[in-house]
Amino acid sequence: MKRTYKQWLAEDYQSCLPVNPRVDMMMVGSYRCNLKVHAGEVMLIAVSAEDFLKKGYKATDLNGNSVTLLDSDLPKKLVLVGDLNLYLALQQDQLLDNPCVMVEVLKDLPRGKKWNFN
Repeated sequence: MKRTYKQWLAEDYQSCLPVNPRVDMMMVGSYRCNLKVHAGEVMLIAVSAEDFLKKGYKATDLNGNSVTLLDSDLPKKLVLVGDLNLYLALQQDQLLDNPCVMVEVLKDLPRGKKWNFN
């Protein structure tokens, strides 16, 4: 399912992040420069928090609180798993509300990619 970031938030979904993600600040800076001239669609990838936690990974909400399988609002939490450097660049430049920022929610983590989440 693909919608804008703003639409997901309007439906009371919450963004979450993996615990201890690997972030490359040089890449974040590069994205920030490129976003100033980019006019097309920007895609973020997410999975449901429940699927993410069932795989054995840990996640936190944007306030830094741990997300658990016992959370009452777990169905409304999405874990961003795509390029977290891009997400941080969008967040720093306050571009997440831009209608060009799309979030695609996958049914499961793709098997072909090695994930580096703790």
